[in-house]
Amino acid sequence: MKPHPNPQAILDQSSLLVSREEVVAALDRMAGHINEYYGNTPLVLLIVMTGAVLPAAWLSSRLNMPMEMDFVHASRYSGATEGGEIDFRVPPRLNLQGQDVLIVDDIYDIGLTLEMIENYCTSRQANSVNSAVLVRKIHDRPTTESRPRFIGLEVEDKYIFGCGMDAYEHWRHLDEIRALEEA
Repeated sequence: MKPHPNPQAILDQSSLLVSREEVVAALDRMAGHINEYYGNTPLVLLIVMTGAVLPAAWLSSRLNMPMEMDFVHASRYSGATEGGEIDFRVPPRLNLQGQDVLIVDDIYDIGLTLEMIENYCTSRQANSVNSAVLVRKIHDRPTTESRPRFIGLEVEDKYIFGCGMDAYEHWRHLDEIRALEEA
């Protein structure tokens, strides 16, 4: 297994793609759309670990409806920069039957992880299932039929990190989005 690059080298070899101010504006817009769509309908906010921890915290503080929070741990990356097989590590603990579920994830690339989680929620007889992602990558690769209802930002197809997304498990905590550049 190839060792991960030095964390500082990762940051040094990156470029700013989305500023903190642009992230805040995107979260405000997305929250406005979610508040308008759901009104006072109680939600289960289902956070996709680990990447969506920060975006979900930032987003939830802007939402007005009553909500329960839960998480699911599903990943296709496992510390790498390319997705592989889906690993469904931890299912939600809450009973989703009859609930309106909003899945919050950090990024929509081709949609396999999101589709798997949506199918899980539907199989648990959720009343409705929608999703919100902070970032959608723009590319011409095939995607699943499951598309997020709420999207904060659209970015070019680069390996990005910050705002919950990692580069070799580092830099999730940044409040901006950076692109990993080739060394």
